[in-house]
Amino acid sequence: MASSLLLLPSFIQAAVSGRQVAAGRRVIFIHLQGGNDGFNTIVPYRQERYYQQRPQLAIPADEVLPAGNGWGFHPALQELVPVYERRQLLVLQQVGYPDTDLSHYHSGQIWRTGCCQGLEANHWLPDSVSVADYGAQDFEQALEDVTHRIIQGDATRIYHVALDGFDTHQFQRVQHDPLLATYAQGVGRLMQQLEQGGQLDNTLIVTWSEFGRSLTENVRRGTDHGDGNQVHIFGSRLKQWGIEPCQLEDGRLPVRTDFRSVYATIASRWLGTDSRLNNRFPAMGWL
Repeated sequence: MASSLLLLPSFIQAAVSGRQVAAGRRVIFIHLQGGNDGFNTIVPYRQERYYQQRPQLAIPADEVLPAGNGWGFHPALQELVPVYERRQLLVLQQVGYPDTDLSHYHSGQIWRTGCCQGLEANHWLPDSVSVADYGAQDFEQALEDVTHRIIQGDATRIYHVALDGFDTHQFQRVQHDPLLATYAQGVGRLMQQLEQGGQLDNTLIVTWSEFGRSLTENVRRGTDHGDGNQVHIFGSRLKQWGIEPCQLEDGRLPVRTDFRSVYATIASRWLGTDSRLNNRFPAMGWL
């Protein structure tokens, strides 16, 4: 095959080679199910409005693990700090889609399919891309199973994993803090095992939630459904890393980046495959 490739024009050789490299790559999508509170995950601890709007819920500034530009990690995310310091984490802010559907089920379907009607027939990837869904399985066990499959040479391109419990309308910190610790420990271990197995360079990990939450806390010491949210992208081949700047506004933070641009980037620049989104949403520069 290699000798045949040399007979092709150079621009075709480059395209075919790119597809061969992409053929060994995969994406693990982690769904923080219930609408994760991004403000208490990657924390804007230098913005006074955060503390004004969350007198009970805000993470004290002296507990935040600083990451730069006035943002830092929730203390339960200690496991992710070394990943960040290795420049293997990018946090995108205000990601979502226009006119956010605040139904957990419908919005989850929209994110899964890349279609604002949530129709499987309009999935963002072609049918030829193999998918494994572990969304109904225990989070930690699902990550173990996915890691084992990848290291054993499984050819699946897309894996879906979920961690439930993020619909924190009341007594949020009692629920949210331990969930973040479970998330960070799971991702940290996943990346460590993939690196030891020689598969980290070919794996992208993308964490999403169906919508964000309100900046303003409610009377039950929780938060309500919101719009734009954070997307966490982990990998050793990122061209950009860090935490996007974001200026807080009262109420619900609006969407700035359409999540379908994230998917279009993954399809074209990571998986090397066509997507119905590529003609409508430009690829982003982090891959």
